[in-house]
Amino acid sequence: MPFVPNFNKSRRNFIQLSALVAASFPLWSSCQNNSQAISENIIIIGAGIAGIAAAKTLKSQGFQVTILEARDRIGGRIYTDKTLGFPVDLGASWIHGIQNNPIGKLADDFNIGIKQTNYYHVDFYTNNQNKIQDSELEQAESLYEKIIAQAKSWSENQEQDVSVHQAVNRFFKPDNLSPRQAKLVNWLLTSEILIETGSDLEQLSIWELDEDEAFGGEDYLFPNGYEQIIQNLAQGLEIKLQHPVTEIQYNNQQVTVKTPQGNFPGSAVLITVPLGVLKANKVNFIPELPQDKKTAIQKLNMGVLNKVVLKFPQVFWEKSYDFLGYFPKSSHNFTVFLNFNYYNSSPILMALTGGSFARSLETMTQQQLTDKIMAVLREMYGNSIPNPQEILVTRWSSDPYTLGSYSYIPPGTTAKERDSLASPVNNMLFFAGEATSRQYPATVHGAYLSGLREAQRIQKFFMN
Repeated sequence: MPFVPNFNKSRRNFIQLSALVAASFPLWSSCQNNSQAISENIIIIGAGIAGIAAAKTLKSQGFQVTILEARDRIGGRIYTDKTLGFPVDLGASWIHGIQNNPIGKLADDFNIGIKQTNYYHVDFYTNNQNKIQDSELEQAESLYEKIIAQAKSWSENQEQDVSVHQAVNRFFKPDNLSPRQAKLVNWLLTSEILIETGSDLEQLSIWELDEDEAFGGEDYLFPNGYEQIIQNLAQGLEIKLQHPVTEIQYNNQQVTVKTPQGNFPGSAVLITVPLGVLKANKVNFIPELPQDKKTAIQKLNMGVLNKVVLKFPQVFWEKSYDFLGYFPKSSHNFTVFLNFNYYNSSPILMALTGGSFARSLETMTQQQLTDKIMAVLREMYGNSIPNPQEILVTRWSSDPYTLGSYSYIPPGTTAKERDSLASPVNNMLFFAGEATSRQYPATVHGAYLSGLREAQRIQKFFMN
């Protein structure tokens, strides 16, 4: 049962994007051999994968490139923590769809180890240590997929968009199912989509659900951390850490990017900050952004996926499963655990939470979180299991440099707003990042490809 599902999606722009990737990889190999310098200086805001991909490509073409990063580290929402003695990704974790995926290509080029994830390989429990049988899950999964398909089909004939919650409720009939089966299907409807989008069903557009695209093949995880990709890509780049951008002034001649550490003039600026930062007006634009850009920022929303990582003195769960699942009495609880022991032999579990429940965790104390999550694990494995030795908690929604995890589309908004967000302003302001990717939003490869897209756009403008 896929807890972070890789839905079947169309590949309408596969050829176009394959050409984009293919055009960019050779550039980097000749990066240090390019003797033709270009006078234009490009300022890139953000050292996440979009900014670093763009910088790498532009530098290989002879541009002068400076990256300004607010944090004391690179990577943005790619963040591998090692304080527990094992690498744990607190941000992005997976390559979603390995076939022709540019992140998979980078992992291969850099000789970085990856391991396949099987979302159906789950040790699933309800309360009082009762296991849910595979046959029950398979039946519930079949019903879940049927309900989603019916809701999508129905929505295509409607004149007005509604929430996923409203559309699904037209076809989800609990009275026609056994109480246990109804609860299982309801759990799937909430948990799967919640973690996939970082949003509750009430806030999601049914028209735009599953309308983006995907690479084929299985998903893969980095046992030794996603940061390996970022660290390899960033080699040789000029990156100024702890340089939060407060203002961007632009005209037809140049841009000036202001930080507390000083001002940085440039021929153009590429803005890769997360949508949440743009929505909060953390960066002041002079003059103001065009209305279509401001509308796109306002209409698109930011979801949240938070993780709670627990290190135990020993493994008390079945080691061979990818995931542990819990069917709770309340939908607002921990339901999905990634088994790190399966990937790197560590005594670590990671709880995945999304939407409003994930946001609610950010206000809890460490002890409150520990008590809540251990109550779930003891329902699954009994009262004799040990307490965790250490615990890590992400708070992406309140992180001032992200203000969320990844973007989603609410009812009444369309993916066209992503195109508006991506469009340049006066060929001086350029925009990249997962929220600007109509094809692959909310993914690392979407952010990466958006960086390549804007690097090519900048190159085309200045070299023509």
